[in-house]
Amino acid sequence: MDRICPYLALADDGRTVADGFDPEHRCHALTPPAPLERSRQVQLCLTEAHARCERFGAARTAWLAASSGLPRVAPDVAFGRTRLVLEPEAAWRNRSSAPTTRISRTALLVAGAAVAVVALLVLSSLVGLLGGAPDGSPSASPSASPSPSASTTPSESLAPASVAASASAAPASVPPETTPAPSQTIYIVQEGDTLNLIAQRFGTTVAAIQAANGLTGTEINVGQELIIP
Repeated sequence: MDRICPYLALADDGRTVADGFDPEHRCHALTPPAPLERSRQVQLCLTEAHARCERFGAARTAWLAASSGLPRVAPDVAFGRTRLVLEPEAAWRNRSSAPTTRISRTALLVAGAAVAVVALLVLSSLVGLLGGAPDGSPSASPSASPSPSASTTPSESLAPASVAASASAAPASVPPETTPAPSQTIYIVQEGDTLNLIAQRFGTTVAAIQAANGLTGTEINVGQELIIP
């Protein structure tokens, strides 16, 4: 994997890199690590062209200057090459196509449950249609036609008797007439009203208004509803 820039790694794990475009890739040659657009990863960071990158050159120069006079360490340690390189699926590694959308496991479970519910509803509908189909029994149709003609004669002969019986019983079932209850008037007390003025206005007495409303005195309030007998 020498073609991948040694300073390319995931944001939360500086020692892990994906062999393909990943939005979580960061350039660890900068402090703090900076995000990388897709075109830069595909054309530079994931290819041998990373050696011409100004960030790679600056980080390598700074490391060489800091380590001058010190014993040289292995290249793997110097450039972080002892790291985990992930190999995504082939569709993900197709860097020439547009980035694919990652579908979460929760979304897949919800979609699967929805498909199962729809399939169950369709199956129950089909079972209901097949189970509710009329039974084509040959013996039912011949017996249906003679029954109306056989029952016609008794019903016609009994019709006058039933009409006479209902006519004779009609007066006994009529309920007695009831006298409708006298209508009552509801009056809302206005500013300046008294029981005496209200009684004069409606042609009644103070005592009648008190009895109809359960009043023990003559005190009334604005907005109070009074029953006028």
